[in-house]
Amino acid sequence: MKINIKLFFCALLLLLCATSAQAQFGRRIPTTPTNGMKDTYKDYFSIGVAVNNRNVQDSAQIALIKREFNSITAENAMKPQPTEPVKGEYNWEDADRIANFCRENGIKLRGHCLVWHSQIGSWMYQDKNGKLLPKEEFYANMKSHINAIVSRYKDIVYCWDVVNEAIADEQAYPGASPYRNSPLFQIAGDEFIAKAFEYAREADPNALLFYNDYNDADPGKSERIYNMVKKMKDAGVPIDGIGMQGHYNIYSPSEQQIDAAISKYKTIVNHIHITELDIRVNEDMGGSLRFNRGSTTPVSSWEETLQADQYASLFKVLRKHADVVDCVTFWNVGDRDSWLGAANSPLLFDTNYQPKTAYEVVKNFDASLDCPEIKEDFVPSYFNQPGQDYPMVNSQGYARFRIDAPKAKSVIVSLGLGAQGGTVLHKGEDGYWWGTTAGPMDEGFHYYHLTIDGGVFNDPGTGNYFGSCRWESGIEIPAHDQDFYADKNIPHGKVERILFWSKSGNCLRPAFVYTPPTYDATKKQKYPVLYLQHGWGENETSWPVQGRAGIIMDNMIAEGRIEPFIVVMTYGLTNDFVFGSIGGYDALDFETVLVDELVPYVDSHFRTKADRGNRAMAGLSMGGMATHAITLRRSDIFGYWGLLSGGTYSPLEVAGKDVKGIFIGCGSKENGPMILKAGEDLKTAGVNVKAYVSEGTAHEFLTWRRCLYEMAPMLFKQK
Repeated sequence: MKINIKLFFCALLLLLCATSAQAQFGRRIPTTPTNGMKDTYKDYFSIGVAVNNRNVQDSAQIALIKREFNSITAENAMKPQPTEPVKGEYNWEDADRIANFCRENGIKLRGHCLVWHSQIGSWMYQDKNGKLLPKEEFYANMKSHINAIVSRYKDIVYCWDVVNEAIADEQAYPGASPYRNSPLFQIAGDEFIAKAFEYAREADPNALLFYNDYNDADPGKSERIYNMVKKMKDAGVPIDGIGMQGHYNIYSPSEQQIDAAISKYKTIVNHIHITELDIRVNEDMGGSLRFNRGSTTPVSSWEETLQADQYASLFKVLRKHADVVDCVTFWNVGDRDSWLGAANSPLLFDTNYQPKTAYEVVKNFDASLDCPEIKEDFVPSYFNQPGQDYPMVNSQGYARFRIDAPKAKSVIVSLGLGAQGGTVLHKGEDGYWWGTTAGPMDEGFHYYHLTIDGGVFNDPGTGNYFGSCRWESGIEIPAHDQDFYADKNIPHGKVERILFWSKSGNCLRPAFVYTPPTYDATKKQKYPVLYLQHGWGENETSWPVQGRAGIIMDNMIAEGRIEPFIVVMTYGLTNDFVFGSIGGYDALDFETVLVDELVPYVDSHFRTKADRGNRAMAGLSMGGMATHAITLRRSDIFGYWGLLSGGTYSPLEVAGKDVKGIFIGCGSKENGPMILKAGEDLKTAGVNVKAYVSEGTAHEFLTWRRCLYEMAPMLFKQK
């Protein structure tokens, strides 16, 4: 029978599509959303966006805005200079277009901004000769402008950023003025702030009025902002809220700094808005125009992870303070629009307005992980190197890491949840980088590595295990059923490395052979053989080490679950295959190595029952693909077949093959229903089959350990 490899590979991909942790096939690709952030945050706060006129005239961008956001800010169109460039001469065209868009679509509008030292007509504060105006004339100009714009849009604007960026970035010395030394301050001192709020309240008694500034979580500046607002409110100035601009970067501010700033602000105001949110992929921060716009270096995956983590941490804090946080506004729709330049990749949507990894973590949050109760019963992982305490695991399945990298700027552990891309560690006061996974990990073994400032390294605290085509770090999350692969004081077999000559490759090839405890004691007894294959990215060491195949076999033999048999584990040539290559994966080269070279070697060097009824082949993932292809082509060699997260057989494929038994299995986070349905179909066709789904696991070694434990008892049971 000719095997349709393309159809089988499609079936394998369908099997993998349901898994949340595709360890062998890479990270999950973000999908196009069907609903928006405004829907997922409806019980927390409004989700806003700053728009330009192009955004509200392009049909695709309009659809995105309407799907994702329920508050809009005019990015520049309502600022002082664009609306009144010359005293008494107004330009309403751009502002009207955005306001009318909001009216037509039922979206509320934030007004930004009434008074600012930048993007303001100089006529408001100086005469034709550049001399600062008297305070009374300045106030008259300011009041006239505020009344004109607020009155025009009071039907649609629900709040205003009244005064923008009046606090100094730094206080030069103790006792120095906390205010920015702008022309407005030079004319009237901080009184101009109070007057602006008074004029805005007169123009619209119903609008919420905000003071707005950047570097809002910096401990020093947040203190200055707090003191100013408190002073004003104590004097009766109608300040309703504080606008935290949120122009952050992937390194700072910290979650603790943002939390502390909001906690401080909420003691004096009832409304806090994040007004201009973006998180740039560099070390710049704040609202000044001194930033890296010209860089063209592509954003790397580790920088995407840092950005996603920074967004995730921020929104975790904002959800915590939803009692006072009313609205979170992103400063532009996509990277293409950003004032920071697209190369800084600051927003949730890229230059083509497609969602990024950061979008996934912001929108698809798990509220139960916002304030988890983590038990402090952490112990070193089973696979740690001798004398190493970290990584640690606890009884809930959390993993905790500590890394010594004193001069690093970022450290990421590749283990994480969902689309976030890993666990970002943070430098502690002790100089070590610390971090705990955002939630419990799946039980069992996991590969991981460290990314330190873009370089990939292994964790020196744990052992190295071959996976992802390289030696990776490994961690073991204790499983509730780990007894079947636990170390016990019982008779143990031997796992030995052999070398056999491969004529087809003109080289020596390695394999590991497990022989049961009775093998050396009974010199005449012969044994059946299971040829057990690893998956893509792994090799012949994977089943003996992280798979714990020998220990599982020993335990089953000791408890009388199975009769002893030999297990042979060799490299399956999977890592030599190039995905997407013409012809697809057919395992023909490996078939030659296995059937024509390794099987004869094992039969001649070990006491085997050398017939198809006493020979089985099984493989996980891509090793399952090889098993599927080879067993169908060489059913004369193997009587028992097993696919572990490796697809299924159909009744038509096995018809006339005289197969002794078939095992198919996967994790419940893969495609369990497909496995169970295939099992029923084979059983109906009269095939001796066992279909098994490992509860609570995905495409990972605990799934395959359990599959081996469930498959072994059905092997070599002659009818």
